[in-house]
Amino acid sequence: MFSWFDCAEEFMESALLLQPQVEIGERYLAGRRSWRGYCACCRAVVRMRVKTGAYSDSAPNLREGMVCRRCKLTNRKRLLWQAITESVGVLPDARAALLEARSPLGGQLALRYPHLIESEYLGEDHVAGQTYSHRGRAVRHESLLGLSWTDASLDLIAHTDVLEHVEHHRAALAECHRVLVPGGKLVFTMPFFMFSANNLLRGRTRADGSIEHLQPPEYHGDGLRAEGIYTWHHFGWRLLADLHEAGFGEAQIGLNYDPFAGFVSNHHPQYEVGLMLPVVFRATR
Repeated sequence: MFSWFDCAEEFMESALLLQPQVEIGERYLAGRRSWRGYCACCRAVVRMRVKTGAYSDSAPNLREGMVCRRCKLTNRKRLLWQAITESVGVLPDARAALLEARSPLGGQLALRYPHLIESEYLGEDHVAGQTYSHRGRAVRHESLLGLSWTDASLDLIAHTDVLEHVEHHRAALAECHRVLVPGGKLVFTMPFFMFSANNLLRGRTRADGSIEHLQPPEYHGDGLRAEGIYTWHHFGWRLLADLHEAGFGEAQIGLNYDPFAGFVSNHHPQYEVGLMLPVVFRATR
């Protein structure tokens, strides 16, 4: 179960209490090839693959690991599934959108929300709402800066580790607010730096279209682009204010630390620099 927080102070009290468990328990966990734990999505005790080849410095990145061998969801994707099902509940007629396509996460969410629409960002030269052939499969294109849905037409919009790759993230949050019905939910993850009060802008576009790097360029792995995808932001606590300024009446961060369920941190070796606990953001229009 998630604990939801409206501000940094109460969250950090809980987060700091977890530090001994994180440092000792995850050191043990990271040394294993597999873990027998409970998958909330499968509703069963399953075998999880601990490591996937992603690393934070020299430590295996457990945020991308802890993969259930049944449903194929990673720690991060399963965490988002749990937050969505807790936040939205059982709504078979829900109009829901997931900003990734043909993934294990989409397949599992579609079992709960049969009207789920899945999409990917295919590039600026594509039209939102249109379907394209991409690598031999049909993929719907959507952009967080210009979604195809009409005002107040969705009950849920969800994305995982997308927002940091959108240069104008406040406009993206406002666009999510626009397409949601009153009471609709935005539920998402992104790399979150809990010891940072502000967001860090890592780069910005010059007038000629080139990127001015304010920090060393950072690219994240991307299933659609072999070169990876540029990271514009490292988000801190300012993000909650950004959500409110985008029009959301409620903005919260949810923490669900449960090693038995495979919900653990990214296992970054520097606790106060790069450690990311299993968190999800939730905003209600």
